[in-house]
Amino acid sequence: MMKSFLPLFLLLSGLAGSALAQERSLSEQAQRSLESEGLKLPLSWPSDVSLFIQPQGLQQTAQNPWAPWPTLDWTTSTPQAQGMDPQVLKQALQYAQDQDSKGIVVIRNGYLVGEWYGQGWNKDTKERGYSIAKSFSSCLLGMLIEQGTLGSVNDSAALYVPEWRDSSHGLVTLRNLLSMDSGLHWDPISELAFLLAADQNAFAIGLSMDHPPCDEWLYHNAAVQVLSEVILNATGKQPHELARPYLWDKIGMWGAWWKTDQRGNTMTYQSVYASAREFAKFGYLYLRNGEWDGEQLLSESWVRESTRPSQYTNPFYGYLWWLNSGSLVMPDVPADAYMAAGANEKRIYVVPSLALIAVRLGNPSRSWDDNQFLGLICQSVL
Repeated sequence: MMKSFLPLFLLLSGLAGSALAQERSLSEQAQRSLESEGLKLPLSWPSDVSLFIQPQGLQQTAQNPWAPWPTLDWTTSTPQAQGMDPQVLKQALQYAQDQDSKGIVVIRNGYLVGEWYGQGWNKDTKERGYSIAKSFSSCLLGMLIEQGTLGSVNDSAALYVPEWRDSSHGLVTLRNLLSMDSGLHWDPISELAFLLAADQNAFAIGLSMDHPPCDEWLYHNAAVQVLSEVILNATGKQPHELARPYLWDKIGMWGAWWKTDQRGNTMTYQSVYASAREFAKFGYLYLRNGEWDGEQLLSESWVRESTRPSQYTNPFYGYLWWLNSGSLVMPDVPADAYMAAGANEKRIYVVPSLALIAVRLGNPSRSWDDNQFLGLICQSVL
C-alpha cells in the first residue's frame, strides 16, 4: 500500500510565525520554463500557507444523483435539470468559440450538459493533448505504487534508474519528479535539444544536477520523461502499454493512444491523443475519487495527494496537476478546482465542489483565459 503523505502544510507548520511575512514568488528561471504552456500564474502569493489548505471538495447530494457510468458513452441532460443556468453556460461556450476552440465538453453530476464542435470536428475527433499527458503519467505511477510494483513516492529514482546511483542524482525521489523540483539541469537550449532527441529517455537521464532537490520549482519536461524509464525498468513494459489495460479500457477511452519517441519510449511528459469526450472521462475518474463503476482503479488518497500542493516553492502544482490554490489562479472558480493542462490551451478542468468537468481542445489562443471560461461555467451553477 502507498505510504502516507505528509501534507505541505504540516511540513511548513514549523515555519509559521517566522520570517515569512513577505510574499513568495516563482523564480525568473521558473517563469521562463513556463512560457511555452500559456499558463497565467500569480507573480507572487501570500506566504501564509493556511490560504492554500484545500477545501473538502465533492459534496454530492441526493438531489443531484450521479448519472450512469459513462464507460460506453455519456448520458445527456439539460443544464436546467442539473441545476445550471443555460444562458450563462451558453456565454461560456460562446467565449470558447470566439477563442478558436474546436471541441468543448461540459459535464455536471456525470451528465453531458454542454458540447460544441468547430468545423470538421465531431465527438470522435482525436487531438493531441500535449502536456495533459503528464497527469496520465501521475495516474499510472499511483496505480503502480498501489500495486506494489513501485515502493512509494519517497523512493529514490535511482532504485529504478541505475545510471543515477551517484551522490547527487541519488537524492532525487519519485516525488521530486512528480512535483517538478528535482534539481535537474534546465535551460531553454537544453529543453529544445531534449524535444528533438531521438532517445528522450537517455537524454533526460544524462542531465546533470543544477542544485539539490526541493530547492527550486521548474516546469521541466525532461524530468517527467525520467518517469518513462522508471516505469519501463520497474515493469518491463512501456507506460503506453500499461495505460491501455490499467486505465483506458476500464473507463472507455478506447480510441486513445500515446506518442513515443524515435526509440519507442513513451513520452510521459506529452502527447496522449483522445477526443474531448474521452478526455472528460479521465477527469471524471478523478472527480469520483478514483472509482469507476464499483472498481477502485486509483486510490482516493492518491487522487487527494495529487491535487494539493506537493512542494513549497509553487503552491499551484501537485503531482503533475495544476491547482487553483486559494482561488489565486482563477479567482472566479472554487479553490478546490484543478486541471490537466497542455500547450496550445488543451485543458481538462475538474471542480469537485460543483461536480463539474470541462474540456477545451482546439487551436492556440494567445488571449485564452482559464478564469474567464471556467468562471462562467461555475457561475452557471445555481
